[in-house]
Amino acid sequence: MKRRPPPRARKPDQDEIAAAWVRRGMRDLDDTYPSEERRPLGWVAPSRDRPPPECPRAMVRYWLTGWDLRAAVRQRWDDQLDQMKVQLDKAKAFLDRNWKPGTLKRSDALALRFYSLATDDVGPDYAWHWFQDRLADARDEYREAQAEGLL
Repeated sequence: MKRRPPPRARKPDQDEIAAAWVRRGMRDLDDTYPSEERRPLGWVAPSRDRPPPECPRAMVRYWLTGWDLRAAVRQRWDDQLDQMKVQLDKAKAFLDRNWKPGTLKRSDALALRFYSLATDDVGPDYAWHWFQDRLADARDEYREAQAEGLL
């Protein structure tokens, strides 16, 4: 019986290598070391000005692309948080109008739910859409109360 030679390992092409460096750039933006691993002594979170030393010069632009994509996502999430606070402050008087002492205010419950969804597996974008849907419901409720003369 003849033995077959082991199959040759396929070398990744340039596009696969570039995509891997984009993913690495996205991961490197994280300020924290992965939670399941211990930080080595002297570990410093990489900055945009200094790509990792193992990154080949030809791949630096791909690493920067990943870094910038992740930074844009983080900025969007920060903006969503600020917008949520502003919108909730505007709606607070209406949402908390029938508040009974000793119970959680409706505006606080919305904020807590937003924070819990944003830090959960579903992520900040889901939390943002959920919050916008709840505020749309509150706006409809406000318009109905205004039309009935309850406000």
